[in-house]
Amino acid sequence: MYDEIPSLAAILLEESYVLDIEAHPASVQFSVDFVLTPEHPEYCPPGADESYCCRRGWLRFSGVTRCLWANQGAPPARDATGEVDYGNIDSFAWDTASYLLEGDWGHMELIAERLEVHLE
Repeated sequence: MYDEIPSLAAILLEESYVLDIEAHPASVQFSVDFVLTPEHPEYCPPGADESYCCRRGWLRFSGVTRCLWANQGAPPARDATGEVDYGNIDSFAWDTASYLLEGDWGHMELIAERLEVHLE
């Protein structure tokens, strides 16, 4: 389970929204509205009109030597403000340097040296 990865331990990927995905030679980056759990050091209680504590940031795979991205043709949704939303990361499995991710945006298989999470 992805919550065994220290940088993802206090983030709910299934509730977080993918805003963009960029794939380049040797790197793949997901721009995300992350949902933080109360265990996250940057957690703050959600406002009265919010369900979760959300923070913008990115999930970056670097040192990528393999990237297979299938089923990537689904159009994005738009939220009430008109912002693009590609859905959630519905599943995230990993084993050493191999990662399998899936959501409305497609299915991605990666082999990467590093995984970084950054909050803005």
